[in-house]
Amino acid sequence: MPRNVVLIVCAALALASAAFSQAISGRASSACSEDDHAALMRVSQQWKQGYNEDEAAKVAALYTEDAYYLTQHFVTGIVKGRAAIQEYVQRGASAHYHVDKIEILFEACSGDFAYTVDRYESTNGGQKAFGVNLVVLKKMGGEWKIVAHEAAVPDPATAIQSLEPPREH
Repeated sequence: MPRNVVLIVCAALALASAAFSQAISGRASSACSEDDHAALMRVSQQWKQGYNEDEAAKVAALYTEDAYYLTQHFVTGIVKGRAAIQEYVQRGASAHYHVDKIEILFEACSGDFAYTVDRYESTNGGQKAFGVNLVVLKKMGGEWKIVAHEAAVPDPATAIQSLEPPREH
């Protein structure tokens, strides 16, 4: 596994661990300042707007030059680098896919790193779909940039339907 991927995964796990520790100690679940919260919301909305307006370059500008985008919608599962991410996004935008909604479910910040967990709804080729994202960001020059983005689309037909313990008969 490339060293950068390992570092990014470790950073995300460290942030998740810190957020979990805060949650169980009774402190707030997000260490993001109001300014950082607003900036993370802007990144999400700019992503949606750029995608829907067929402006892949605007979406790609939200990523670092060496960012990773992990997705089941690409043959290798990994799109690496801003230029490749722009090409990947352009394919979806050119197919007239549309992101209807992005809702950030959770966010956490620690120094120059942050992550968001979100759920999105889209219309792709006339079909409604939904998915989830884990987005890891780094503050660079006062601006939040995406360093890693994992998108997943659950398959309701094969997904575990409940985490409740099985009932005894």
